[in-house]
Amino acid sequence: MTDALSRLTAALADRYRLERELGQGGMATVYLAQDLKHARQVAIKVLRPELAAVIGAERFLSEIKTTANLQHPHILPLHDSGEADSFLYYVMPFIEGESLRDRLNREKQLPIADAVRIASEVASALDYAHRHNIIHRDIKPENILLHDGRALVADFGIALAASKAGGTRMTETGMSLGTPTYMSPEQAMGEREITARSDVYALGCVTYEMLLGEPPFTGPTAQAIVAKVMTAEPASLTQQRKNIPPQVEDAILTALEKLPADRFASAAEFAQALTSPTGPLSTKWRGGTGVRQGVPAYRRPALAGWGVALLAIALAAWALTRRPPPAGPSVFDAALPDSGAMTFAATTATSAYGTGLRNLSASPAGDFVVYAAEHGDSTLLWYRSLQDAAARPIPGTLGATAPRISPDGSRVAFLQSGRVMVVAIAGGEPRRLLDAQLTATVEWVSPTVLLAAQLDGYRLSWLDPEVGQTRMKDIPRCIFGHWIPEDRQLVCSFNGTATVVEPESGKSWTIHAARPDGSPGSPIVGSAFRVVDGRYLVYLSADGELRAAPYDRASYLAGRSVVLVTGIRREAIGDGQYDLTRSGTLVFAPGVNAEVGRLVRLRRGGVPEPLPVEPAAYQRWDLSRDGRWLAAAVQTAEGQELRIYDLRDGQRRSWLHAEAIRHPLWSPAGDRLVVAVRDSTRGSILSGTPSSGGRPDTLDSYAATGSAVTLDPIDFHDDHGMLAQDWVGNVTQRFDPSVSPMRFDTVVSEARFTSVSPDGKHVAFQSSDGSRILVTSYPAAGRRWQVASDGVEPLWLSVGEILYRSGVSWYLVRIDPATGEPLGPGTLWGRDPRFSDTSGWSNRLSHDGGIIYLQGPAQVSSSYLRVVPNWVAQMKVAVDGANR
Repeated sequence: MTDALSRLTAALADRYRLERELGQGGMATVYLAQDLKHARQVAIKVLRPELAAVIGAERFLSEIKTTANLQHPHILPLHDSGEADSFLYYVMPFIEGESLRDRLNREKQLPIADAVRIASEVASALDYAHRHNIIHRDIKPENILLHDGRALVADFGIALAASKAGGTRMTETGMSLGTPTYMSPEQAMGEREITARSDVYALGCVTYEMLLGEPPFTGPTAQAIVAKVMTAEPASLTQQRKNIPPQVEDAILTALEKLPADRFASAAEFAQALTSPTGPLSTKWRGGTGVRQGVPAYRRPALAGWGVALLAIALAAWALTRRPPPAGPSVFDAALPDSGAMTFAATTATSAYGTGLRNLSASPAGDFVVYAAEHGDSTLLWYRSLQDAAARPIPGTLGATAPRISPDGSRVAFLQSGRVMVVAIAGGEPRRLLDAQLTATVEWVSPTVLLAAQLDGYRLSWLDPEVGQTRMKDIPRCIFGHWIPEDRQLVCSFNGTATVVEPESGKSWTIHAARPDGSPGSPIVGSAFRVVDGRYLVYLSADGELRAAPYDRASYLAGRSVVLVTGIRREAIGDGQYDLTRSGTLVFAPGVNAEVGRLVRLRRGGVPEPLPVEPAAYQRWDLSRDGRWLAAAVQTAEGQELRIYDLRDGQRRSWLHAEAIRHPLWSPAGDRLVVAVRDSTRGSILSGTPSSGGRPDTLDSYAATGSAVTLDPIDFHDDHGMLAQDWVGNVTQRFDPSVSPMRFDTVVSEARFTSVSPDGKHVAFQSSDGSRILVTSYPAAGRRWQVASDGVEPLWLSVGEILYRSGVSWYLVRIDPATGEPLGPGTLWGRDPRFSDTSGWSNRLSHDGGIIYLQGPAQVSSSYLRVVPNWVAQMKVAVDGANR
């Protein structure tokens, strides 16, 4: 007997005697037990511990009371519920019968009369629950029990409690409500507010399966099923089983409509349509053809196009809300003899955006890789052989990111909830080396030394993988650093430029391109920098080109770069998806650069509308309040460029260039632009009038090295008052850009992404310790009201309305203009899963009831690996030849 079962048996011993396990599901385990008080057999359903932790005992016991009050002949009643030794459970009658799934497995297809009767009984139960404001959310044959021939719907208890727990907290468990085969399109897209019509859709799928032996949409993976749910029409039932009455087919196909508004408004209507001799929609389908008479032929492609447009949305939402079943070894595709490269499927757990593969690390010998793959809304580390494509998940790595294989190939270090962990490649129990919630990356210096970089890049920890942390040291900023063994230095990405940091001395240097006369030119711009053999700088450009250039370590100058590979994926925030082995092999994940996208405008209830500007690697932007001028910082191969667009005709001009341009802001009058710029040593706040054609004036300048305060203007109060964010200290300050020298006064501490209300009486901000959205008074901070517990980047839409983002959606919260108190929970305002926030604080108001944001590409990457043997040797020949 397991320890958990022993604890449960002991905890329930005074009320129930557990006899045996009946089965396990995605959310609970069911036990047969004897009810000691009433001398009867019962079924006890015990929630999985991780789900119980998310829901919480208080919420579970509160919501289960509602289920206990459901009294209907076709709803499995609830006898009891409670908490025992941290276990959450509820008790149901033990049904001596079978589930609908059992019967379908045995008979495959049911008699038409039986199928219609069972569907009608389930519809009756659902209609009763819906009238009591309870949506089941997981109707499937497994949750329909058959007792003496009549249907009983089970599992309302978990559905209600789990749905109230909220999507963000549910995804922490890797679970979600719903099964892809029976999910409605809106549920697959991650809609928070699911209506009764979603249950009607699921029941339509079940009825379809009872008649034909399989559901309307099937596939080898969850993603394949969801794709068909969004894009395909169900096949005609009468073509496959001619005795099905036309009204039954009409009813089922109406229940399976893509749009909720086109389905039955209630389960009762569905039941009535199933049993009606004529059927309210019997003329809607042409029997045996599967073509709706009511849909003109010229409109049918538009319906298919609608499904295609939503396919990527559905798949991304599925990846965010559902954990796929454990994946076995993926497919070894083929060798590519024309290029000498080998291609491997990355993992079966991938999303529509190809973000199933992250943080690639190759072994020094080039015989295997480790990478993080999506696992529901979390990640899991995978081992993959580069010799035979054998693959396996690495136990104990749920939630892991940033894996780095040790120089001897025996271990992999990774991050897990901010902790630095290490585990043997061969398997075993992962060990914690460091608790540091702000750790960003780890890098092996030797088989016995690890470096862990803080998220802000200003601190390194030296770790011994056997005993843990040894010491910590402040350094010049370095994120995503790679070790240069010849110099005992790190080559890092700092604001998109190549920077070399010497951890021991604390010194840093920016790598520049060499001019013809040998003097330093522009800084090298890109990411994922590596120094190979002490003589070559390899890096990824903003548009996914893998470049290499000769590198002089003494002068920190790079020669002419050569493009060797294109189409390597670069994460929006993070390192490039490639690695080089000691043997000179290149391993990379192909794909579209995640930073390249379109700026779009979204209004409530509308669809994203692209602005008349070209796709680019936009970093930050702001729209003037009259809607005419767009200021946008764009990453280019030479650095960052601040472009001014006239949205009347799409014309643009370049206003300034810098290594990093942050947070351009138009004044309320729209005649002046304030912007922060930085290089590796200094930061400045500039102000000017782009329409005049002149250069901006410097309002303030400060050192940007070490742990110095870093200020960015983030919002205007009025023409004479602005807010600035100190990202290091997490302090929001107020200053007047027209006064010199500038004076900064603290407005609110422990805050990020602060936004001033239009009337200037309140500020909304994101807490620096997580994703809570808070509101307090302004200019003097007072009581803090919590607006949301799982949001980021708040924006004031009006005096009494705040927008915030959670995942791929925006939510609207109404605020009391006098006190700042939220007047209720957030409601869905808009969604676009192709959203791509590359750099934080990029969503901006469009001042016409909408927002401007960056919409990333619909397909960020194909989910496979490409392996190029002897790449380093080829690189050296190409670089040396180009620089002779």
